[in-house]
Amino acid sequence: MNIVFIDPKCPTPYDTDVMRFKALGGTEATVVRIAHGLSQQHSVKVVQHNRETEREENPNLHFLPLSGLENAVKNADHIVFIQKAQYIDKVVAVARGRLWLWLHNYLAEEVPFFWQDHLRYKLGIICVSKTHVMHSWRHIRSLPGYWASMGLMGRGGLLYHYNPLDIAIQKNPEVKRDANKLVFFSSPHKGIEHVVSLFKEAYVRNNNLRLYVADPGYLKNIDTSMLDTPGVVKLGNLPQHEVLKHVQEALCVFYPQRKRPETFGLVYAEANALGIPVLAHDFGAAAEVLVENNPPMDTHQSEVVVSTLLAWSQNGGPEVQANANFEMAKVVNNWNNFLLDPDDFIRTQNLK
Repeated sequence: MNIVFIDPKCPTPYDTDVMRFKALGGTEATVVRIAHGLSQQHSVKVVQHNRETEREENPNLHFLPLSGLENAVKNADHIVFIQKAQYIDKVVAVARGRLWLWLHNYLAEEVPFFWQDHLRYKLGIICVSKTHVMHSWRHIRSLPGYWASMGLMGRGGLLYHYNPLDIAIQKNPEVKRDANKLVFFSSPHKGIEHVVSLFKEAYVRNNNLRLYVADPGYLKNIDTSMLDTPGVVKLGNLPQHEVLKHVQEALCVFYPQRKRPETFGLVYAEANALGIPVLAHDFGAAAEVLVENNPPMDTHQSEVVVSTLLAWSQNGGPEVQANANFEMAKVVNNWNNFLLDPDDFIRTQNLK
């Protein structure tokens, strides 16, 4: 089968080397992992709007510049737009494959919904969690034109695939955890002000605490002056393996932000897979992704957050482990089943 992914929004071109040696966002890392996994059985091409040269990672996997779009999609069985169905007019002029929009953010709140594309081209929607699907359905059904179109704006189907964990992310019992080390490794625009504010309250009661902050670096001009505070250690832009080394050594991922709910939250899944709990707010997909004995909480209650954190510092926090639903082999197998028979896959998920 021929599969084409089209990324019209990525801040910079990415591939396996970029993921290995540079800071990279969760969406881009997920695309690389899924593309690699699918290339074991299919021909896969990833077209990026800002890539200048072609890169072959194996005989079945190529990263292409936008200039190669039309040739790439001609014989494609499935064409997957990432975040936005840009260039769809060019694609449908030459391609006959099934069309999909792979969302990693919430409709309306973070990405627009162009209902005409879904109605005209039977453009299906791929989400990254059940929480994400339910939010998408609520938005689509709230649109003024939904009933007028007899609900056909979602006629391409709506489904989800979890983001996969890198197979290298495993708990190492030999690594000694620091009871005073907290880490935040998301983009600062995801509520860093809430995180720092709550850290300050905890720091007053235990000035041995340290908050290590890493930034994937895909957003520029973010004011991080609030990080210039006692106890905060700025790590800057780090490749994933260095970030995860810090996580493995930490008491917890300190993520009590209430600003941007996660549609999935690799920050949750990766930490738990390393045996590290996450102190997170109860919104978005947090409750779906975090393991059962590491539930999210209402972080509006600062005393609850601080007292929980201090208790964890004393007792190590809850015992956590990887969620089997996010294993690479399982996620790729779900993608393969979906690509083989999308309509049956959607019926099986039965999410409406």
